[in-house]
Amino acid sequence: MKIMVGIDGSPLARRALHRAIEIFRPLAPEIVLVTVVEETLDASGMGEQIFDKWRESRQRYLKEMADWAASQGAEVDALMAVGDPRKMLQEAIRSKSPDLIVIGRRGASDVEAMRLGSVSAFLIRHAGCDVLLVHK
Repeated sequence: MKIMVGIDGSPLARRALHRAIEIFRPLAPEIVLVTVVEETLDASGMGEQIFDKWRESRQRYLKEMADWAASQGAEVDALMAVGDPRKMLQEAIRSKSPDLIVIGRRGASDVEAMRLGSVSAFLIRHAGCDVLLVHK
């Protein structure tokens, strides 16, 4: 079984990875971790410096999560993409063909808790495979 987990650095993304390992450990799944760094719209040198720091930070986070998943006995493939998260996740789905996608549900306030985050909602509609949405 191949499970793709979208991680974005948030506590809920970390929870999604932990939950995927917890639920599917007996099946010895391959875990495909995907994180996406959005490109900066600022074309100045300052914008590029901020983007580089953000990308480096996300790369460290991806490695940390991959190492943790591997320590739990999972076979891990880790990918980092740059661009629109919806498009990049859809591309990762096409290239890796997961059986299941696990992603955290956005919802910080009471109003936001009533609706799905835009990436989550997009994946539910367009993933082409099952999607497990992890709540708090």
